[in-house]
Amino acid sequence: MTKKIITPENNTLAPADAKVVVIPGVKMSISLGKEVVIRIPGTEQSYRGKIVGFDPYEYVIANVRLPSRIRQELAFGGQIVLKYIHKGTVYGFKTTVHNAITSPTSLIFFDYPSTIEKIELRRKERARCSIDGALHSSDGAHDCLVVNVSETGCKISARAGNRDTISTTQVDDTLFVVMNLGADGTLKLPIVVRNMKREKGILTLGAMFLDITKEEEKRIVKYLARVQRHTR
Repeated sequence: MTKKIITPENNTLAPADAKVVVIPGVKMSISLGKEVVIRIPGTEQSYRGKIVGFDPYEYVIANVRLPSRIRQELAFGGQIVLKYIHKGTVYGFKTTVHNAITSPTSLIFFDYPSTIEKIELRRKERARCSIDGALHSSDGAHDCLVVNVSETGCKISARAGNRDTISTTQVDDTLFVVMNLGADGTLKLPIVVRNMKREKGILTLGAMFLDITKEEEKRIVKYLARVQRHTR
């Protein structure tokens, strides 16, 4: 069954250029340690976390560090949007939080979803560019260069020696990329690695944006239009 695409202003889980298929929550493919991206509806910031527990059809527990204000609000209930990647496909759902704690570690407890959106992104041609950026992993930030980009993904080049933690990156890992778009500002977006290559100390990642709003898409489109005007 396909579903009408809903714009981010109407609480979408998917970017505008996507096909969304609704599937039953019983088909949710998660496991302990699964990396997820969490967004609070109405905010722009995304947060990385990991699934640390679940009871099928009842509840899920995620380890995620949230700002104290948001965590306190969620401790009394509230909604989150959660996305994850499985075998190269993005899945997402909205759910209700029942509690958020900080001890013994930062955890949120939320409902097991009744339905999930399977998000099939249409491929868009990527434009060559040279954007200064940074890759953020659990071990810190690493300088990088974004060498092509579209509204759905990008290619990233970074120097990675054998001792650099980023050299252990694998396909399906989730990271954050920060892109300096000059006059169009800075974007920080969660990405999932779709393919990768290591050669002579350079790590090249083909990545898909895991969570992007309509406004963020517009900023990328504006940047690409500006690049095209000055490179024709």
